[in-house]
Amino acid sequence: MFKFLSKNGLYVLLLPTFFVIHGYAENFGLINFNDCLVLLATYLTATLMIYFMGWLLFRNHLKASLFAGYLLFLYLFFGAIDDFFKAHLLLFSRYIIIIPGYFLSICLLVVYLLKTKTVFHRPTFFLNILLLIYLLIDISSIAWNSSHPNADKLSIYGSDKIIDYKPCAGCKNPDLYFLVFDEYTSTDNLKKTFNYDNSKLDSFLLQRGFAIQSRSQSNYNFTPFSIASILNMNYIQGIKNTGACTIQDYANCNRLIRNNAIIRFLSTRNYDVVNYSIFDLAGYPALIESSLLPVKTRLITDQTLFNRMVHDLGWHLYMGKFEIKWLSKNIIYGTLNNNNTMMSWVKTESRRNSAHPRFVYAHFEMPHPPFYFDKNFQPRDEKELVAEKKTTNIDSYKGYLPYTNSKIEELVDSIQINTNNSAVIILMGDHGFRVEMGNLSHSHQFKNLNAVYFPDKNYQLMTDSITGVNQFRVILNSLFDQQLPMLKDTAIFLRDQPQLQ
Repeated sequence: MFKFLSKNGLYVLLLPTFFVIHGYAENFGLINFNDCLVLLATYLTATLMIYFMGWLLFRNHLKASLFAGYLLFLYLFFGAIDDFFKAHLLLFSRYIIIIPGYFLSICLLVVYLLKTKTVFHRPTFFLNILLLIYLLIDISSIAWNSSHPNADKLSIYGSDKIIDYKPCAGCKNPDLYFLVFDEYTSTDNLKKTFNYDNSKLDSFLLQRGFAIQSRSQSNYNFTPFSIASILNMNYIQGIKNTGACTIQDYANCNRLIRNNAIIRFLSTRNYDVVNYSIFDLAGYPALIESSLLPVKTRLITDQTLFNRMVHDLGWHLYMGKFEIKWLSKNIIYGTLNNNNTMMSWVKTESRRNSAHPRFVYAHFEMPHPPFYFDKNFQPRDEKELVAEKKTTNIDSYKGYLPYTNSKIEELVDSIQINTNNSAVIILMGDHGFRVEMGNLSHSHQFKNLNAVYFPDKNYQLMTDSITGVNQFRVILNSLFDQQLPMLKDTAIFLRDQPQLQ
């Protein structure tokens, strides 16, 4: 065994295998195993190509293995290396230093391997054994977690965590349209905080029979956390640090959304689910991808050299002298295209006859940036759209509202006409306008658009200052004669971990 492990550079294949398996073990339950297999196959294919290049260069198996292993280590574990430099040697974390440093170290390794007569049996044995031990630890961890499943790392809490629903045989089952417009704040907040008159939208909604909750608030200022709490009708526990939310926190919120309480309740009433949102729902995956959400194997790949560089330097590829036209168009206008596509899907769905009642969830990333249009509905300059990825402009946000309002009005009219006013429409902002306002408190980040349409116009249970955790409690009480108690209204301010910003 010693001879075999000292003469064969298995660690070249074990390194990417360990990287993927360790990421899967570390985020157990958050990543689909089949996605990990695809990722691993991709890494192994790249590994074999690098190894073959090394063999052509050195004509020696162990030297080619060291060459490939070193390149893989620099690529896969770039995040850990970069974080170390940021914590202890900040100067060396700059790309202008670290990338030339990487290249220089590779050149020195190549020169050394070309000149040396060393056979590298001991390093090969050590690396093989080390990675086999690490893999055994991670596989044992996966096996243990598979046989001893834990509760969600983030879970809902409240006095009635397990909600006891009561049957309502005589209740109607209207179609439900849950329409979320990301980062849409309330008319009241727009007037008081941003000196903007948005009363035209309120007038439209009132004319269409809506009840407006003018002092409504979200419970969280980040989308996945807010939607998770709304759809589970409860607060979230298990966030270790509200001042530094991690990619794992986001992924756990996605899991809470996927298996949410509203879907479970509506399934007991034979509802079909139509998912036109940016989130996966149980049995109904999202049909589009969103740049807002760290999902799937990004929990693993975000620490690699490529993903870190895209995050930190990617904007150079869609503006300036290094711009790649086809890439910039896709990146800059991807959100707009998604919004238009989902708008069309919802309209089409409202025209479709169905044997079962439907819960239609659509999530539009507007007036969330990029702010594509100005107040005169004119497309804005691409350079401005890119620049605002780093700093949010209040005037651009207000300028984007007329366009967003026109889409809301268009969508509401289509649904009401196509359903003959028989569908319930829940129109909400997931949170308010998330912009820093100097010395002001963060309260404006929670004040959100909230308007509800019931066909019978019975809004007596709706309160003007409702918050997200109570939204569907009131709706279920109103429509299906439930008796769910209201929870205390609390706003929980969140910040991202620095590398997610």
